[in-house]
Amino acid sequence: MPFDSGRACYVHIPFCVRKCAYCDFNSYSGYTSKLIVRYVNALEKEINAVKNPAPIDTIFFGGGTPTAIPATDQVRLLNAVLNKFEHCSDIEITTEANPGSSDVIGLSILRDAGFNRISFGVQAFDDELLRILDRIHSADEAFRAIAAARQAGFDNISIDLMFGLPNQTVEQWKKTLDTGLSLGVQHISLYNLIVEEGTGFATLAKKGRLPLPDNDTMAEMYQMAIDAARQTGMVQYEISNFAVPGKECGHNIHYWQNEEYYGFGAGAVAYENGVRRTNIKRPVPYCSAIESGLDLSEDLDSSSTAVRMSETMMLGLRMTTNGVSYFRFIDYFKEDLRDRWSLEIKKYASYGLLDVMEDRVRLTERGIFMANDVMAAFL
Repeated sequence: MPFDSGRACYVHIPFCVRKCAYCDFNSYSGYTSKLIVRYVNALEKEINAVKNPAPIDTIFFGGGTPTAIPATDQVRLLNAVLNKFEHCSDIEITTEANPGSSDVIGLSILRDAGFNRISFGVQAFDDELLRILDRIHSADEAFRAIAAARQAGFDNISIDLMFGLPNQTVEQWKKTLDTGLSLGVQHISLYNLIVEEGTGFATLAKKGRLPLPDNDTMAEMYQMAIDAARQTGMVQYEISNFAVPGKECGHNIHYWQNEEYYGFGAGAVAYENGVRRTNIKRPVPYCSAIESGLDLSEDLDSSSTAVRMSETMMLGLRMTTNGVSYFRFIDYFKEDLRDRWSLEIKKYASYGLLDVMEDRVRLTERGIFMANDVMAAFL
């Protein structure tokens, strides 16, 4: 599915009812209604301040948990984006949602306002595993949230599921996987748990109190996920993402093709003219900077052409099953990736890890399991 008529636009809502033990995203619990009001005002002001706005063709509200703020506030921010940026009539508009903070009334407000895609962070259909993950919802609440989304009019529903969880068995993963795939959703993201620095899980791991499946078991779980999703007719268009044909997430495709995008909100990242800018991360200092007319940038990363070439290879190979198009690469960088990395491509193709096609290069199915080794050749 091509998304070439505009940029992606990301809007960050940094609030959560509770911070999950595995989460390293820029999110905060313990917020107040007063702070939400202040934050929404500041975020709207940041959106309206954009000069010379470029057209957009996807909008993604992420977090944190967007449904942790009133649906009417999400609608207000969506309208700010739609009024500011030129966009196509069938623009993809996604919001992330927690099953524990979603109901048919709020979801109907979002759908009526123009949100046409919703992504639920389900993670598991096992209450004990959900407790270990510090999720605020139960398996039954996940079922009810998906039903509520359908009742509200959403016909493009995505769910996230995780494997490689503490004490998780292959049988538990199969049950969650089979349950998720039986729900008739249009998109499913199947992630393995990664223990990130600074999280509650990282602290437990350092103390030897995080019993995770071994690498062979996680590989078995991943292969099980690939096989099961394909049997339902879903297409594996990214390493961890599967969709009914035509329901691929266009917003993510922008990222993995290393294209430019807007980013609004605390800790949001924008990518323009080869520069990645990260906003101030904490909500209160972010609001103060907006209110005082100060620079929002907490970090600027201006990459060389060589680095951007490597990023394009890494993102295209590591994150997608389509790989990297020779022609898109030449159009953007005026150089053929087959010339720049001819030895590396030949080497990993001979190992059966790269598939060198007529119009692109991509990981083979075996290469997906050894992606980090392949990536090192292009960095």
